[in-house]
Amino acid sequence: MKITEFLNPKKIAIIGASSDGRKPGNIVLRNLKDFYKIYPINPNRAKIEGLKCHKSIGEIDDEIDWAIITLPAEKSKDALRTCVDKGVKLAIIIAGGFGETGQKEQEDELKRIAGNRCRVIGPNTVGMLIPDKNLNTIFIPDIKFVEGNIAFLAQSGSIGVILMEEMAKEGLGVSLFAGLGNRIDLDENEFLDFLEEDRKTDVISLYLESFSNAKEFFMKCKKISTKKPVVLMKAGNNKKSNRAIISHTGKISNISSRLMSDIMAQNGVIEAHNLEEIMDFTKSFSKYKKAYGGKIAIITSAGGLGIIATDHIPLFSELSLTEFDRETVDKLTRVLPPFASCGNPVDLTADATNEMYSNALEIVGNCDDVDMILCLLQFHPSQIDDSLLGVVDDMSRKTGKPILYNITGMDGDSTKEAEKDILVYPSINRAMGAMNALAFRGRWLKREIHEQNNDAPSDNHDLTTSLCKYGIKIPSSCVIENEEEIENMELNFPVACKIHSNKIYHKTDYGGVYLNIKSEKELRETFLKLKKRFNKKVEVQEMVKGFEFILGTTHHNELGEILMCGAGGVMTELYMDTSFRMFPLSRKDAEDMIQELKIAPIFNGYRKIKVGEIGAKPL
Repeated sequence: MKITEFLNPKKIAIIGASSDGRKPGNIVLRNLKDFYKIYPINPNRAKIEGLKCHKSIGEIDDEIDWAIITLPAEKSKDALRTCVDKGVKLAIIIAGGFGETGQKEQEDELKRIAGNRCRVIGPNTVGMLIPDKNLNTIFIPDIKFVEGNIAFLAQSGSIGVILMEEMAKEGLGVSLFAGLGNRIDLDENEFLDFLEEDRKTDVISLYLESFSNAKEFFMKCKKISTKKPVVLMKAGNNKKSNRAIISHTGKISNISSRLMSDIMAQNGVIEAHNLEEIMDFTKSFSKYKKAYGGKIAIITSAGGLGIIATDHIPLFSELSLTEFDRETVDKLTRVLPPFASCGNPVDLTADATNEMYSNALEIVGNCDDVDMILCLLQFHPSQIDDSLLGVVDDMSRKTGKPILYNITGMDGDSTKEAEKDILVYPSINRAMGAMNALAFRGRWLKREIHEQNNDAPSDNHDLTTSLCKYGIKIPSSCVIENEEEIENMELNFPVACKIHSNKIYHKTDYGGVYLNIKSEKELRETFLKLKKRFNKKVEVQEMVKGFEFILGTTHHNELGEILMCGAGGVMTELYMDTSFRMFPLSRKDAEDMIQELKIAPIFNGYRKIKVGEIGAKPL
């Protein structure tokens, strides 16, 4: 049964309904009773909130679409069993005390009971919210939310509620929220399928501590990201936080933060590192949905702030300070005072007026070399008044390009009101972070369009075949087990000799590598040394001169086959200059991997080192 088949309930049972206004069984009932046919289930009460109580769901002489189970963990199994017998389409199990407390067998029992007859959200979930249907099963009382275009999925219900309330303060609303809980059935991947086609949702944001199926998740995200932004905060990136996760939702992910960042970038997922970023990025995407470049302009009336903002730009990989064309500079010169700075950043000086801000925004916004504008609004200049907010709001609508604001010199209440009309960020750094996210998505979308038209992704994990296909020569090599095999070798000297083992990674550290062997006699001597020391097969490979570059594949238990490249040699792990992608991957993915490395300039002719050119075919 797909999500679309049960997201329009008419009749809902509250199993564990309570007359105590502090308990989930009462809070959820009050949330729903004015909008749905509600059946409270409580054998010890005749009525709750004016509604007749039933002893069990089985005695209700009506079809039930949903059941909200607000009972403790030990009673939830029997309650779910009655739901299955009744033919309930969806059960939301609120109670914790299952896999996250080590009670995995209790979770497995819930799965067996539900089978394929009743879908389940939870257990250990805060509930679900769909504002346009007045469908609120969240058991936290009096949460503040606004209906809007942002869908939010979270393994932590509290995180979801915090973000919804913060967004509501700025006039941002949700189309759907789901607390995923322990995900014994419905998970983030199935919700993504629904949200991809949901017309009310323009942005999808997630807080996850682990994945139901990581490879499937990212494949879905890549498809969805061509239509709408996906923002993800993945928590649990070290051993201590993983221990906390086990007691929270019962499952951890073994994807390192380095690998996670690369896989997100490959699949168009915008990475948020904290709650501020998930809020900031989601806010910008809810307003600006197209593809935007990273060339930015800065407008300010305080030169120092303009300098600070310019200093921030190198911290963001997607942003650059654009240079205005002559026409733009001339236009600014005509409308600004002679002592104003008409370059980038534009400094209106302390004599700034509302009209100057308006003119500067209009002129800079019409410059073809500007993709986005950071406007630093100062209300300190004597000729600035509160009507400036209406002016910049009007210009933000007319320009058609993202304009992000940082406001100083205005009282908190007025700033909060402004946040409902324009994109206001509490610091320059956070505003630029949001701009960086917009620019990343713009670059990724352009790349994806090119890939769809020109470059089918490859799922070939055989590195030797792939490298040969693209004209990359591989040194000849062979593996020998006995000394007699040496005379039949067809390799050219000099050669390298090393133990053949997938269990010893740093062979040099163990004396397992010999280089620049120039003769058969020397090779025999080396072979016998290695054989005596390790009693393993020996790999012999022709020596090559050049820059050391590492390329390899490995199988990851959550993501499948992974490709890694980076600076090679004995210093590989010291430098940690590596990049990762999951299969299937495209030629553009491979090019991006190299461009991300610190050693990337070497591939573009740095100091006349000849190793190939990125984008050339063959390399």
